[in-house]
Amino acid sequence: MIKFDPSILSADAADQYTWNWMKVRTEPLSAEDYLSFAIDDLADGKAPRNLINALSNAKKALHLRLEDLCLGFGARDLKKLKAFPALINYARECGFVAPRVLDRLNAQRNAVEHDYLLPIEADVETLVDIVQLFLAATNRWVSRRPCEVEIYNIKVPNDSFEFYLSQLAFDWPLGTASLIFRESGKSRNELAEVIKYQSPSPEFFQCVRFALHNSD
Repeated sequence: MIKFDPSILSADAADQYTWNWMKVRTEPLSAEDYLSFAIDDLADGKAPRNLINALSNAKKALHLRLEDLCLGFGARDLKKLKAFPALINYARECGFVAPRVLDRLNAQRNAVEHDYLLPIEADVETLVDIVQLFLAATNRWVSRRPCEVEIYNIKVPNDSFEFYLSQLAFDWPLGTASLIFRESGKSRNELAEVIKYQSPSPEFFQCVRFALHNSD
């Protein structure tokens, strides 16, 4: 059996990519809809009602996008990730840029919802802007989610045989990342061995980060 450490995958190993689409929810409302509500709330005025509504809608936009990202990148059971800290941690493990100010948005929303504190205007405006940037940054994965990455220049000795890593393939609905190996000197169509990693294992996240970081 081939032994391989996916943490050694580097940028120069990534070759051609194959892409597909990631499903995002638009019914009854999309993340963009909630964000537009937050922007309109601030445009309508800066009274406590406007600030509270803007903060709440911005948080809904962020939460919905995080859920869609996690589901789209291998999280099979959203019930385990329903809480915001679990969602944001999964997204960070995948390699998505998730600035820590997003944690602050969640904390402020909780303070308003549970402790009845009034948000500060400047803070709400900043947080709405950050959510807008986060949605814009993650939109690229909605239309361009990597599903296969061709690999080159990685040879793996195994007993008396030499193999090479040919491909990294994802089955996002099943939450798996598969490393496909072929024996040196054999036809490229001859499969030698597959190592499969299941979400949310560290190896699975290593494969996802590799695919995301080298996809430009």
